[in-house]
Amino acid sequence: MFGKMKTLPILLMLPMLLSACHSKPAATPERDTLASVVQAAEQGDAKAQMRMGIIYDNGLEGRLQDYAQAARWYRMAALQGLPEAQNNLAVLYKDGQGLPQDYAQAAHWFTLAARQGNVLAQSNLGWLYQSGNGVAQDFDSARHWYLLAACQGHAAAQNNLATMYRDGQGLKPNADSARYWFEQAARQGMKLARRNLDRMNDSTITTTHNE
Repeated sequence: MFGKMKTLPILLMLPMLLSACHSKPAATPERDTLASVVQAAEQGDAKAQMRMGIIYDNGLEGRLQDYAQAARWYRMAALQGLPEAQNNLAVLYKDGQGLPQDYAQAAHWFTLAARQGNVLAQSNLGWLYQSGNGVAQDFDSARHWYLLAACQGHAAAQNNLATMYRDGQGLKPNADSARYWFEQAARQGMKLARRNLDRMNDSTITTTHNE
């Protein structure tokens, strides 16, 4: 994505899916008080900085939601190489939350996280290459990153990969591969994938009947 992670006009739906691809707040051990997290973050602990980013990103622990502060903390952790922070910082750049919208910066940080195996970043980066935001449109690269995320069970990536096979983006249309990935996403409860699969099946039935 994208993150804060689509035949309808797929490119209209994809950003919504990407927005669902944002790292969710992790449970905080009871022994870790907010004060201790702040102290650790200020001393340079990347995981604590990531948690501070999540707190401000989501308005947790009595703090007001503040995307600029979230971006500040995510950046500190991202610069230390934490892939989850790199992905979340990229999402803020993509959405223009707390930072000027900048797809090129989003692509930069998604790439760093994706290369470390972060599944959300892989899916998000796939969308950037498919849509041509922040990078030159490249269906081969989009398919590459979607496939990596899809094989890790990421439903949005599975659905988006399926649409590429169905629509023949960067390769010949492949209905069997499209159905396979729509099914994988639908089994995880993704309603859009189920609708896409049903449309494919309905089209096949209609075509067979007409023949």
